[in-house]
Formats: sequence, structure tokens, C-alpha cells
Amino acid sequence: MRLQQIYSQRKLIAVGIFILVLAVGFYGLGLNQSLNDARQRAQMSALGIAKARSLESRLSHILTSTRILALEVKRNNGSIPDFDQYASEVISSLGGISNLQLAPNGIVTQIYPLKGSEKALGHNILRDDKRKEEARLAILEQRLSLAGPFELIQGGVAVIGRYPVFLDKGVESTFWGFCSVLIFLDELLKQTHLEGLIAEGYGYQLSRLDPDSGQEFVFLKSHDGLEGMRETIDINVPNATWFLTIISPEEGFNRVGTLFTLLLAVLLAYMMNSVMRKPEELKLIVDEKTAELEQLAFYDPLTGLANRRLLVEHLRHAIHESVRNKKQSALLYLDLDDFKRINDSMGHEIGDQLLMEVSNRIRKNIRKGDVASRLGGDEFAILLFNTQEVHNIGYIVNKLMRIVEAPMVFQKKSLVVSTSIGITLIPTDSQDVSTLLKNADIAMYAAKNMGKGGFKFFNTALQQAAVDRLRVEEDLLKGLANQEFRLLFQPILDLTTQATVSYEALIRWQHPEKGLLSPDTFISIAEESGAILNMGYWAIAQACQLIKRTEHLGERRCLVAVNLSPRQFTDADLVVTITRLLEKYDADAKYLEIEVTETALMDNLEEACLTLQQLRAMGIKVAIDDFGTGYSSLSVLKQLPVDKLKIDRSFIVDLETDEVGRQIVETLISMAHTLALNVVAEGIETQGQLTILQSYGCEQGQGYLFSKPKSIDNFYACVG
Repeated sequence: MRLQQIYSQRKLIAVGIFILVLAVGFYGLGLNQSLNDARQRAQMSALGIAKARSLESRLSHILTSTRILALEVKRNNGSIPDFDQYASEVISSLGGISNLQLAPNGIVTQIYPLKGSEKALGHNILRDDKRKEEARLAILEQRLSLAGPFELIQGGVAVIGRYPVFLDKGVESTFWGFCSVLIFLDELLKQTHLEGLIAEGYGYQLSRLDPDSGQEFVFLKSHDGLEGMRETIDINVPNATWFLTIISPEEGFNRVGTLFTLLLAVLLAYMMNSVMRKPEELKLIVDEKTAELEQLAFYDPLTGLANRRLLVEHLRHAIHESVRNKKQSALLYLDLDDFKRINDSMGHEIGDQLLMEVSNRIRKNIRKGDVASRLGGDEFAILLFNTQEVHNIGYIVNKLMRIVEAPMVFQKKSLVVSTSIGITLIPTDSQDVSTLLKNADIAMYAAKNMGKGGFKFFNTALQQAAVDRLRVEEDLLKGLANQEFRLLFQPILDLTTQATVSYEALIRWQHPEKGLLSPDTFISIAEESGAILNMGYWAIAQACQLIKRTEHLGERRCLVAVNLSPRQFTDADLVVTITRLLEKYDADAKYLEIEVTETALMDNLEEACLTLQQLRAMGIKVAIDDFGTGYSSLSVLKQLPVDKLKIDRSFIVDLETDEVGRQIVETLISMAHTLALNVVAEGIETQGQLTILQSYGCEQGQGYLFSKPKSIDNFYACVG
């Protein structure tokens, strides 16, 4: 009976070991598969977004041709005398266009090039077309409409952009017809290199919502029977949304891993069953197998961070991706300074709490997708993916050092601990895991030798670049404290009377060693470090003081325009701070103008509108700076409560030689006038540019033709 019990217990333990090994093995396989799936989805999403934005950008660029045709029709009061020649120039300028069409009263009468599209002549868009309701809606709303993709009566699958043209008849506008551009779908996709997804091992499909039924239908796919992991990205097109779906073929079941796990489980169970025949060896075998199973874990039990084994797996993946996609990653090796002293003096319990707090701070202050791990003791490692710019790594490292050095309170005792960090770059410094870990360790000890609380790159040249970047950031903070910044002013003139109507305040840095520096050398660093907020509010304060000091000039006093950076425009205290500064200096708000870039407004349109409404309610004027570079539409502009648009100088520089550029500028000015907005042209440098802008009805302008930025004393005889 006793032998039977021992035999049964041995069998149960063997079965238990078998099940336990299977469970741990399958857990490891499942975790590995989950990690692979997560990486795959991230790659698919990034790839899909890039393709979708490329398709949007190319389609938007091509559709510009309809507005150019419409402008010419209006200019010639309902016709284009030499349509073929004009259309040929537009097509050669923009590229990617299959043909351009004119459809007076909705009937196609002219096509260039005509060859292959003869059947489309005489086609009545408002009567015979399957998308006639869309065309009528485009007339009603006076906006560009994109029809398709669908089969054409002359053959082929295409999309057609139709722009309704209205001619001014006295005080009223009447519908003239459509200016259309036809883009064969296969040509559009060829230009956006969508077929390249197949070469990378992916499938894809394009779909849209049917405007009549509201049902989604697929109008293009790489091949039939597409199954696997999917990521769908929206593609915004006029009056519709397309959907790009990236499909990654399902990977087969990991037969090798499963077979290995089964064999390992059988082997361990067999061994356990065998060794249990010798009771004296039982404890040794159990301890050995338990140690083996514990090694399968991936996370540090104290901090919850990845352990060395999981970090090594991520490093292998980072090396592979960096070499394959030519993208740089970085490995950071962190060691807490004087941790042993704290551990010995305050006890291991406090030491463990400190390690957990440091781990939480690191976890919360790295990007999603980066990997933080604890290697043992007080040593940590951080793997940063896709870090192309060295100064960005330096910025992240500097932030981590500040985060770790913030005071911690344990048992009512405040502790401050610093960290030394070594950095090595992947794949620049090495493509071997062990070598990278050694490089980072060497760089970390070099940082300790330089003094605690610092960092060092394994590559000394890159180390110097990061240090220089941080030195500029430190100089910025000192410059603000030492009042080293200056405002220069560039006048903005009425192009009809040549009278100055406002001054744009432009910041400069009077560096004690390098002299007067332009914003190009420090604004981006100020944005990243957060110093831009203090710098921006300083500029507004200076403008308020100038408004107050020129109060006695009466009608000769002009507006003062100040630029807001994107980061400052989203500051929660923006409106409150500007209100406080106006009250502090008793400045009249109607003489203050705020300039915001078009791109900053597009990031969050609803919040932007609310902020602009609050500023205008105070009496402050609002201008959109660098207009034309942010791809905003007429429908979006209608929502923005602004007073004027400033056309970016990139549109002005070639105004005398670029016909298409002139048409774009004229269109921008016409668009602004449609919304009852004034227009300011930036960067006017020649009399020819000025003459063209005056002919287009542009109200105001600034540039070197009138004056370079100067001290305000150069424009006002007295500002005191």
C-alpha cells in the first residue's frame, strides 16, 4: 500500500511537472507572439499612415488644377481662348493629370488631351451622370467635388474632381459650369507607390462609402483572398472618406516552439519520474527544475520592469529594424550615484522603495514603445527606438536626469539621488547585443568619472553635439534672466497709400559671446526645452509697453504684431496671461495683433477657435501667419475667427517668373476676400512683386523692399 502511494505520488508529480512546463512554455510562446504582433501592428500603422498621407497630398496637389482652370475661366468671362495650350501648361506644371475638361452648364465640351476620351464629349454631368446628385450638391455648396472611382464611358477606372465655376453678373453670381480634372486610378496609385506594399510582404485594399447606399465597397485590392492582421487608415478626400487597409498575412503556428515545449515537458516529466525513485535526490532535482522555470520569466519581480532577458530580445529586434529600415535607436545605461551609501545607512527596505520609485518615474517619462528594464541592483537600461537626431537623445537624457533627481520622501525623510548615464547608438556603434551592453556600460562609467549626475555618449563626436545642444539651452535660460533678448520691428505697409499700418515684432538674441543671433539658431531649442513660453510672454510684455509709450502719438500710432509659437498657443494660461499683461501696462488691446501659424491652428481646430474667439473678444487682432503652407480649406477657414491672412514669402519669391505660382497667390487672395479678410504679403523684395500683388488687390505687405527689421527708434522719432 505504501509503495502504491509513493508510485501514485510520483506519477502525479510527474504529470504536474509536465503540465507546468507546458503552461510556462506556451506562455512564453504566446508572449513572444504577442510582442511580434504588437511590433507588426505598429509597423503596419506607420506604413499605412505614410501611404495615406502621400495619397492625400498627391490628390490635393492634382485637384489644384481645377481652381487654376476656374480662375482662367473667370478671367476670360466664361471661356479659355486657347484651352489646349493652357491645359497642357497646367498638366506639365502639376503632373499626374490624365486630362482636363470644361463643362459649361454641366455639358462636357472641351477635353485635353482628347485622345481616348472622345466618348465623353457631350456628356451631361447634371442629367446623365450616375453622380449627378453629387454634382448638384457641389453647385449648391459652391465647393470642389470628387466623384468616383468608377468606370468611364470612354473606358477605364478613374476619379474626377469637379469645381463649380460662378461668374459675377453685377451684384449676383451665376453658375457657369464645371472645371474638371480626370485622374486614372492606376496612374494615381502608381505615383503614390502603393504597389510597393506587396514587395514588403503586405496586402492592401482601398474602399469608400457609397454616396447613395452608405455602404462600404472595395474598389481596389492587391489580390483576392486577403486574410490576416489588418490596420485601416482614413484618407480624407473632398466630400468623402476613403479607407486604406493594410493586411499582413497570418503567420503559421510556431510548430518548432510547440514541439520543443512538448519534448521539454516530456523529458522533464520523465526525468522527474526517474529521479524520484531516489528520495535523497528529490530536493536537489526540484530545486534545479524550479530554477530553470524561473528563468523563463521576463520581468523584474521588484520593479515590474523588463529584465535582462527581455531587454536582450528587444535589442535584437532594434538591431534588425535599424539595419533594415536605416533608422537609429539608442541604448541608455543608468546607474544611481551613491545608492550603496543610502542602502547601507537607511536599510534595504528604503533602498527597495527608492528603486521602485525610480522605476515608476522612468516608466512614466519614456515614450510609448520604448523599453525600460532593470538589469540588477541599482542599474537600469532604456532602449529608445527611432532616435534619428542626437540632440533629441540629449534632451531625453537631460529630462530623465531631472526626473530621477527630484526629491523623494520615505518615512518622512527626503532623499535626493542622481544618476550617471551611458549612451550607445544602434547600429552606428555596434550590431551585436553584448557589445552594445558593454559600450553603454563603458560610457556610463566614463560619465561617472566626469562627475556624478552626468551622461556620456560612447561616440565622443556625438557626445559633443549633445553637450553643445544642452549648452545652448542653458544659455537660453541665462539669456532670459540677463535680459539679453531684443525686439526688432519690421513695418507692414498699405500697398495703395504706402502708409505704415503696423509693425511686426521679431525677436533677436544679443549673445554676450556670439553677437546678435537670429531666431533660426535658438527657436527650435526653446520650443523643445519649454523656454519659448517665457520668451513669448516677454515679447508680448514688450509690445504692451510700446503700445502704452506711443499713446501720445494719437492717429500716428500703429498696431504691434507679435508671433505666438505653436507651444505657446496651446498653453492653458495664454488668454489669462495676455489679459494680465494688458492690464499691468495699461495697454489698449486694439493696438495688439497676435500672429499664429496655419499649422498650429490645424492641430486642434475646435480648441483653436475657442482661443481665437477669446482673444478677439478682448479687442486683439488675429492674423494667420505663413498662410498657404498648412493645406487648410475654405470650409476650415470659414470657421476661424481671424482678421487677416499673411501669405508666406515662399509664394512671393518667384512671383515674377512662375505663372502657376502667380495663379496660386491670386487664388489665395481671392479666397481671403471671399471671407472678407485682409491680406498681407510677406517677403516683398522687388518692385515687380509689388506691382503684381497690387494688381491682385492685396491690401498690405512687408519685406526688404520697404525696410529690414530695425529698432523701433528708427520708425518713431519719440517713443517715450
